[in-house]
Amino acid sequence: MTSRIDDNSGGVGGKPGYRGPLSLFPVPYTQGVFNFHWFSFYNAVCFQIILGAPTVLLAKDLGANSLILGFIAALTPLMTVLQLPAARYLGKYNYRSFALMGWGLRSIFIAISAVVPLLFFFSNNVRLGLLLASLFLFNLLRGISSTAFLPWMTNLVSSPIRGRFISIDHTFVNAGSLIAMLVAALLMKGHVESWKYSLVLWVSVITAAISLFYLRLIPDTKHEETAARSSENVPLITMMRLTPFRHWILFSLLFVFVAGGLGVFPVEYLRDQAHFSPSLIYGLAAFTFLGPMLILQWLGVRVDRVGSIPFIQVSLLVFSIVLALWFAMSAGVISPSWWLVLLLNILGGAATAGYIMANSHLWMAVVPVQGKNHYFAMSTVIISFASGFAPLLWGVLLDALGGLDLVEGPFHLRRHSIYFLGIFLICVASLITSKILIEPDRHGKGEGETGNEIDGEEWGVGAPIAD
Repeated sequence: MTSRIDDNSGGVGGKPGYRGPLSLFPVPYTQGVFNFHWFSFYNAVCFQIILGAPTVLLAKDLGANSLILGFIAALTPLMTVLQLPAARYLGKYNYRSFALMGWGLRSIFIAISAVVPLLFFFSNNVRLGLLLASLFLFNLLRGISSTAFLPWMTNLVSSPIRGRFISIDHTFVNAGSLIAMLVAALLMKGHVESWKYSLVLWVSVITAAISLFYLRLIPDTKHEETAARSSENVPLITMMRLTPFRHWILFSLLFVFVAGGLGVFPVEYLRDQAHFSPSLIYGLAAFTFLGPMLILQWLGVRVDRVGSIPFIQVSLLVFSIVLALWFAMSAGVISPSWWLVLLLNILGGAATAGYIMANSHLWMAVVPVQGKNHYFAMSTVIISFASGFAPLLWGVLLDALGGLDLVEGPFHLRRHSIYFLGIFLICVASLITSKILIEPDRHGKGEGETGNEIDGEEWGVGAPIAD
């Protein structure tokens, strides 16, 4: 049985909504749907460790260069391209069971990664190879199973309240990420030893298991009458005829060259050039997730009311300023200090969260109901391929620059300062390009249009939600 969200009543089918833990997060959907946020929390603790700074620094200690770090950053988006073939089979399974299969199997390879630092009888090259192999298989399984999440989410939560849902979900993600980095900083305090890396990675294994528990509690929405429609194969040329979808793809492709290496190259800069300790890097990284927690609740409601595009633009403006300061610091204009990195992490985290939330909200708006699974899969594949290519490109460039140190006025142009200058300029270009974006729900209002049809296609505003 399904029913629609009644946004005025604050609940589902006239029932009161769930108020969240300690009544801190009142939402117009059920406790079962709220379990998606708990899944996101524990999953965030897991992936911030296995895909974040702890694994990057472990790889560095095992001898990884910038290209290998770029490869680690590229694995997650590149393996997401597997959503395209996986979407063909999604209609044969429930969303929940499809996600559980992949998320359960991937946990095995987190455990293998946790053992790698303890294999002292192998050389560093062998251990690095084992780490890369386990990360590859982890991301392969993640890429396949992630096909289910966006169609599942759009079925669970209707368009008028998706901003609130995304904002709360991202708040839980950032809370989990904050805790992950603080725990990593605590466990890695003092002299860095291999067993400490292993201990941090086992935290990732445990939280992966807990996330599976909450994933099982999320209601499923797969129904035979909608499966064929949402799983309908849509050619790429047909997708690109939809102006809002095409413009969103082009805009998002540009920004991935900013975001593609942010998980690894700032960490490498702080370790190699600024000479920060791993514990300090983890501790400062934790505050990247504080800014989002402070603004996401406020932002989510306003995105539903005002629309996505203004918040995308403001986020890009703030992020451009943050990247300009990273460039100034890495170029020697400003001395690197923990308090400056702390400030930049808070502001950058808030700007990034605002961009991701608003852009995700717009993404769900530009995808029509007809062929929904394939629209999401195709757009994910395109963006993810570019996201995987970007850190590889930056890694090759950084290795090619080597020990470069050119003095131009007050600027010392070193390998990392050139990287920060590059992504700053691309971020400014993204801000300018955001003018092409179109929000379908608001397109043509005031001119007799409903906003639910663009170029003859029906748009998904008001998807059903399970009781």
